[in-house]
Amino acid sequence: MTIPVVAICGRPNVGKSTLFNAISGRRISIVEPTSGVTRDRVETRLKIKDCYYELIDTGGIGVVDEHRLEDQIYDQIRIGIHKADLLLFVVDIKEGITPLDKEVARLLHKWSKDAVLIANKTDEAKFEMEADQFRQLGFGAPICISAQEKHCLDDIMLLIEEAVTPFECTDLGEVEQELKIAVVGQPNAGKSTFINALANEDRVIVSQIPGTTRDSIDVRFEKDGKSILAIDTAGLKRRKNVRNSIEFYSQTRAQRAIRRSDVTLLFIDATKDISRIDREIAMYVREQHKPTIIVINKWDLVPEHLNTSDYEEYISKTLPHIFYAPVSFITAETGKNVTSTIHLARSLMKQAQRRVSTGELNRVLKTIIMKKSPRVFRGHKIRIFYGTQADVNPPTMVLFCNKPEFISRGYKRYMFNSLQEKLRLAEIPIRVEFRNKKAQKGEKEIGIDETEKQINFKEYEER
Repeated sequence: MTIPVVAICGRPNVGKSTLFNAISGRRISIVEPTSGVTRDRVETRLKIKDCYYELIDTGGIGVVDEHRLEDQIYDQIRIGIHKADLLLFVVDIKEGITPLDKEVARLLHKWSKDAVLIANKTDEAKFEMEADQFRQLGFGAPICISAQEKHCLDDIMLLIEEAVTPFECTDLGEVEQELKIAVVGQPNAGKSTFINALANEDRVIVSQIPGTTRDSIDVRFEKDGKSILAIDTAGLKRRKNVRNSIEFYSQTRAQRAIRRSDVTLLFIDATKDISRIDREIAMYVREQHKPTIIVINKWDLVPEHLNTSDYEEYISKTLPHIFYAPVSFITAETGKNVTSTIHLARSLMKQAQRRVSTGELNRVLKTIIMKKSPRVFRGHKIRIFYGTQADVNPPTMVLFCNKPEFISRGYKRYMFNSLQEKLRLAEIPIRVEFRNKKAQKGEKEIGIDETEKQINFKEYEER
């Protein structure tokens, strides 16, 4: 049984995105008084009680786009409307019926799509007296609501429950995707082209105009019989280059997509130099401890004398923050290496979910410490007693020691690199935490051999 689809449609600036966010309970679509903010169709999974629905926000019918993308926006609206099992046709009760409202109604009748009329912005009871005029659109009496104030939102929820056959499921895992990937990078790096190649359809608008994608778009599809959620994001910019509130919200949603993801794909245009914003994105995904693939797109356009080994060396010098991240060379426009990139993402997710037994971890720790032990700091000898894995996604190793505050940054880096290598987690970031623990009577530190031979600690040098 497929999940039923509820789509929201109407002319620009009637509050479709506000209603979408109110129903979903999250700030997903960008809401701005500017006409035509929503371009692509925005989708989310909606749960009401124990039932699931797909909720779609569409662009405004009749929008005049500043970059002349009206045809592409219209195509996305048409697809969203035709997918719908239930259509919510939103009008603005304060402005009354407009010519564009009549045009929306004409299109829905032409496409033989029945709809429930929603009269939005009914903030005061006096506006409800204006509701009957909308009957002439041919969809009966409207339901009066205020999406912004969440007034009468329960009526919409009840309507959805009664109007379509729900997808019933008591376990969220049955309908959730196996893998979530966030596709991020600078404008015009080919992110949307990659998403369309994965979905095998024109799921998102592709244009040479920077900033075409505004919302973060969830795209669900299957590869090899397994479900994947890919999140297309707006091109990230340096903070000083963000010109308006729409771009600001686009940036924050792109960062949220990184935090939501299991694996982040950092897109880089092979025809351009790696820039400061690429390094800032790399730093952000590192701070979030996200497994990352550095995706070099448009590889077909680079000079023939440049090979992948040379470029990987260039990456290691310019993006040292994510030195562990594997590199994938693709051409999204033709689909070359797109599928192999997804296979690589699955591999990274499995690494991030790996659990290491306490026994294995401590055997590895003993080897690492025997090779190089923490230095004495101001007369304090640092003893590491044992370690355990506390979490996955990312794998988090907690090492208990007597003086965690005296462990140098260099030794922390050494421990991080050594654990990544010896635990076969070299392609993903891990967390290594040092926690305080007082020595128990007779407790030995890791690294002391069977004869309890003391390790020769070096004297403290500059950290």
